[in-house]
Amino acid sequence: MRLIVKTQVIAIIVSILWLFYVNIVAFFDQPERALQYINYFVYGLAFLVGMIYFLLAKYFIGRNWFALLLVVIPFLLIYQPAVLQISLRFMTDGNGAVVNFISLSTGTVHLLALIVGLAIGVMFSRPAFKK
Repeated sequence: MRLIVKTQVIAIIVSILWLFYVNIVAFFDQPERALQYINYFVYGLAFLVGMIYFLLAKYFIGRNWFALLLVVIPFLLIYQPAVLQISLRFMTDGNGAVVNFISLSTGTVHLLALIVGLAIGVMFSRPAFKK
């Protein structure tokens, strides 16, 4: 039961970090901003977020491969659409369209960072010793 609660808390944290990721990229993607090379920024931010996912998996999930499914599937099916809809309600139509476009265009990069970060975190965590 503790594993399910931990994984759902991590899935909620991942969805909130995904929302920050999308909003930061949308902020720098505005035409009046001075960011020419948005792709490098997207990949660099995905690497940073992937490192955060690595640390979350290493210290909170441990060496449990089943926990990856318990984080990724609820994130994709429940938390990501819910957080996106809640955030779009607070935005104007123009900003909401930019955020929606950025979430669709950078979604695979973020999903790859999520899966790689969690998988490497599980691989490099300590094995649980049974008493």
